[in-house]
Amino acid sequence: MPIEYSQREKSYELYRKGKREGTWDPDDYDLEGDRADWQQFSEDEQHRFLATCSGFYDGEEDVTRTLAPYMMALDALPNEEMPFDTVQEEMYLAQQVYEEAKHTDLFSRYFEEVFETQDTEPFREGGYQEQGYSTDDLYDTADELMAAIDSGDRTELVYALGEAYLNYMGIIEAQLARGGYLTFDQMIELKAEQMGRDVVLESFQEAIGKVRQDETRHIENGRWVLQQLAEAEPDIVADVYEPRIEEYVENRLLADPLYDEQPFEGYDQRKIGKQVTQYLQDTIDYIGADRFERYGDVRAALKERQAAD
Repeated sequence: MPIEYSQREKSYELYRKGKREGTWDPDDYDLEGDRADWQQFSEDEQHRFLATCSGFYDGEEDVTRTLAPYMMALDALPNEEMPFDTVQEEMYLAQQVYEEAKHTDLFSRYFEEVFETQDTEPFREGGYQEQGYSTDDLYDTADELMAAIDSGDRTELVYALGEAYLNYMGIIEAQLARGGYLTFDQMIELKAEQMGRDVVLESFQEAIGKVRQDETRHIENGRWVLQQLAEAEPDIVADVYEPRIEEYVENRLLADPLYDEQPFEGYDQRKIGKQVTQYLQDTIDYIGADRFERYGDVRAALKERQAAD
């Protein structure tokens, strides 16, 4: 795996950043205070908080199990024909698998020691599973990548990688997970105000801050690869990216809220929706808004869709 150190690319620089920032350990957090705080949540508050945590827990495990085919697909590409060094990207993804496993470790420990359950299914019913973009889909994505490798067709493989990166880094992490962080922020802040406290679930907040830091790198890397794949195969934007974004917009941005009632008084779903829309625009801008026929301007496209409906 030779690296030309004079030609280090975005993925390699993010790999170096991960070596500096990604050394935290889920075992280092004292959860005793969080256990006491958790008992102060009402049953409805616990259920709502667990709904978001369960999406993360399942998602981190799903990614840990399904990210390896991304590296295999990159390895199958003719490196000399690509506008980026697939070796450097494989190194980055190897680091990301480790980080995803560590996130799984964190949520597993927190569910066991604070929530006192390892069963996520009751908290996901009626939520993410039924409104598209469940991380369960990542297993199908992995199968599609392996099939594209076996096909030996370069364009098919690039398209499969584009679908995979957009689905995972561009939507699950950049949209759903980041929206989940905003949900955590509001719920915890509102609960602290209710309890007359400055901080509740302190260790959870510190650990989630590390997860967010890791995933910021994942998202930046994913957006960069999506841009590079569009350089390699310009038609991927119309053939893969826009249809996938259309599906996301239909299932999430234009759909009814996932949860009809919020037990946390003062919770502002509209504020989160605006920020999540901006996250999608950020991804499109990184790839190149001028490459998109319909979603170069996300807010304008949403207004057009809403007017048509």
